[in-house]
Amino acid sequence: MKAVILAGGKGTRLWPLSRENYPKQFVEFINGASLFQLTLERTLSYFNEKDIIIVTSLSYKFHIVNQIESTKGITAKVKRILERNVVLEPYPKSTAPAAMLAIKSLSKECLDDVFFIFPSDHIIEPLNKFKQALKKAERIAKSGYIVVFGVRPKNLNSGYGHVLGGDKILGGFRVKKFVEKPSLRKIKSLMKKHAYWNAGIFAFKGSVFFEELCSYAPRIFRYSRQSYSLLMKKFSSVPSDSIDYAIMQKTKRACLVEFGAKWSDLGSWESVWEYFSRGENNLSIGRAEFFNSEGCFSFSKDKLISLLGLRNMLVIESSDSILVMKKGESNKVKELTQHLKKKKTPHIEDSLTVYRPWGYYTILKERENYKVKEIGVYPKKFVSLQKHKYRSEHWNIVKGKAEVTLGSKKFVVNKNESIFVPKGVKHKVYNPTNKVAVIIEVQIGSYLGEDDIERFDTY
Repeated sequence: MKAVILAGGKGTRLWPLSRENYPKQFVEFINGASLFQLTLERTLSYFNEKDIIIVTSLSYKFHIVNQIESTKGITAKVKRILERNVVLEPYPKSTAPAAMLAIKSLSKECLDDVFFIFPSDHIIEPLNKFKQALKKAERIAKSGYIVVFGVRPKNLNSGYGHVLGGDKILGGFRVKKFVEKPSLRKIKSLMKKHAYWNAGIFAFKGSVFFEELCSYAPRIFRYSRQSYSLLMKKFSSVPSDSIDYAIMQKTKRACLVEFGAKWSDLGSWESVWEYFSRGENNLSIGRAEFFNSEGCFSFSKDKLISLLGLRNMLVIESSDSILVMKKGESNKVKELTQHLKKKKTPHIEDSLTVYRPWGYYTILKERENYKVKEIGVYPKKFVSLQKHKYRSEHWNIVKGKAEVTLGSKKFVVNKNESIFVPKGVKHKVYNPTNKVAVIIEVQIGSYLGEDDIERFDTY
């Protein structure tokens, strides 16, 4: 039995919290943990770490490694195994090719194993009901069915695929109909027939998956005949398609298992509202004041948001962007981000906080000829040896300590101490501790762009 965690999505509908270079699955959401980390912890409660495959984009490689490293309650040995089991997609190709790539990364003997496909952006609780559904799905999948997990709908939501169950079989239901993101009018008809939401979690034997790909998605299947190394080289040519469209809407072997756990994919701001509101009239995550306002939601990390005389509005604040919309419009955020991307708006790719393999930096203030940053260097990580042509830097250590290479000399700089880096001088920072080292950096110079870096080694 294998678990495949898909962690390559961009999460555009949760902008501005989610950015292309740091999507929602990696953002801290609950008790300091990201959705990916919650998925990892949940999966490890049922699967052996050797049987967990993580599929992500090549550009998210260091995010995955850092997320695994910072996940609490996992031993160093388990972390090393998980990191070895990361499969990097050379190009994003949606869920069907991603599942194919994960299976192909293993030996042929695994084709009779049951593979579970888990998105990395779900919240599922309680854990015991999650495990009960997995046991039932495994039994059905072993009989040659492709299992989809169904959730009882709470409302009309065109953002989810819908599944209509039929006759009972092996503790589940044969799938009568699979409808991907139907219109509201169609949903009303499906609801009368007791349709389920598609939770996006699947289970199937590897051999069954390839048989159905051969029957219904032959243009994808033909790439499965190649070796894993050759598939990686040719992955850019693989047609992009989801498991839902490539197989589930066509197969005669689909079976539905009712998912009794509390489930949310946090795929839109309204789903965030629904998950956290618990029936409240107004809801805030962060500081907010609701004055003569009803049915409103606000999200803020730092700033106070005040809503006056508003009805059914959602306000989301991030470090450099604010999104204001009516309820019912959240599924159009993806269209908004596409519009902003066409205008080459930089806010789509990054926020003021940018993540790197060694840690992160946050731009605190930027004006002509000077810039102030907060820099976090992860434990045992280093910022590459480099120099700048146009700027000098002054570093103030505010948390932890840093080992600084400056020219031919080395210094240990402790908390409440500082060091000056002249322009044109090679320098390097290493964090020797087991906690994040935090540095306040003041740059001064005629040009402060990130491309004023000449590197002399890699991360």
